[in-house]
Amino acid sequence: MRLNIGNFPVHKILFGQETKWEDGVLTVNRQEAIAALNADGKLKNVDLQVAYPGESVRILPVHEIVEPRAALGGRPTFPGYTGPLCPAGEGTLHALKGMSVMAVGKYGGWMEGILDMSGPMAERTHYADLINLCFVAENVDPEENSGQVQHKNLNFRLAAHRLAEYLAQAVRDQKPRVWEQYELTDVHQLHLPRVALVIQLSSFYDKMDGFDDLLYGIDVRLMIPSLLHPNEVLDGAVCGSALITAGQRFYTYDYQNFPILKKLYQEHGKTIDFAGVIISDIGQTTPRKIRSAIRVAKIAQTIGCDGAIYASHGDGNLDVDFFKTIGELEKVGIKTVGMGNEAPGRDGTSPIKSMLDPVADAMVAAGNGNQVIELPPMERIIGDLDSVMRDKYPGCWQEDEVYGPSLRPDGSIIMDAHSIVGHDGASGWSHMTMKSF
Repeated sequence: MRLNIGNFPVHKILFGQETKWEDGVLTVNRQEAIAALNADGKLKNVDLQVAYPGESVRILPVHEIVEPRAALGGRPTFPGYTGPLCPAGEGTLHALKGMSVMAVGKYGGWMEGILDMSGPMAERTHYADLINLCFVAENVDPEENSGQVQHKNLNFRLAAHRLAEYLAQAVRDQKPRVWEQYELTDVHQLHLPRVALVIQLSSFYDKMDGFDDLLYGIDVRLMIPSLLHPNEVLDGAVCGSALITAGQRFYTYDYQNFPILKKLYQEHGKTIDFAGVIISDIGQTTPRKIRSAIRVAKIAQTIGCDGAIYASHGDGNLDVDFFKTIGELEKVGIKTVGMGNEAPGRDGTSPIKSMLDPVADAMVAAGNGNQVIELPPMERIIGDLDSVMRDKYPGCWQEDEVYGPSLRPDGSIIMDAHSIVGHDGASGWSHMTMKSF
């Protein structure tokens, strides 16, 4: 199974009569782009804005982030989501690199985030290094706009994928500047340690479909752990959720470019034998958590793993699945490195994790989600600054006896890192990591 990704660098985005890419400049027909993202008419007051690295721009609330890609050969870029169900993981993609499509709404909530393109926040997230084409909108249905209604961002998620697919059509018939190729060759004869990547998907909202990660367009809320070819992850089979807090969650962009997965590919046949990706769930009951842990370990045994890397989706409830699974893997002799975030509370005295296990003795921290950060006012706002006080971001507060309100009269913000888009996710972007024993 071979996946070829042809890359087209984007250095500038303009609006014009025709959507096209030429010499690093992406020109976008605004009307066509809005029609493509809002094909079912569920959004209103739609506008497109561009944010460049280093600009004095604050974007909020961010609902979803997607890299523009076009799948050649007639299939949808996101099988089962933007088009019919079909296999992913092989064939050819053309991708617009150095940019993202970013869905931004008027109303936020505990799963949405904030991104500054400059200042102290920009140093803590890879998304500040991209040119972000943001669409700002509201739901047509007023009930879906409420900050208390969790399904308000489902229309934004789908719209972001539609817009990403539309934009990449501009390079469908062009010759890529750079190629990436992914293929798991047979290296058994080299007798290298066989290593799997375990990715914890968001799958803990049992009340209805549509909140969790998607696998081939289907909500994974009732899934059990499964084995995927790593190419499927890179090729749009997995799409981001609407539930995990902004700092920790894996957006679709993260799945499309998963750094740890790509590093394992680079080491395949050199230092390791990359066995594939095991996707794990987050159970809502203790039996489901135990079942998940057992299944991950059994899959890893079946495919002959000597080691595993487990990328966690967050903390709290998720920690139980995380540590139980590491325990089961270690129990059957599979040495496991866990990757996750820290959450010691604003004062630094709370337990870092809700559950620990002594066998988890190789841990990599992707960042501290509770670190308090002060952000200066920005010259331009994309989205709605008032959402900081009106809606329930996990990293913001209406009042605090030490820090006062998160949003100050001059437009500056004091908050903790939970709401910084991409701050402490465990997909491998962070350069601020540590190893503890």
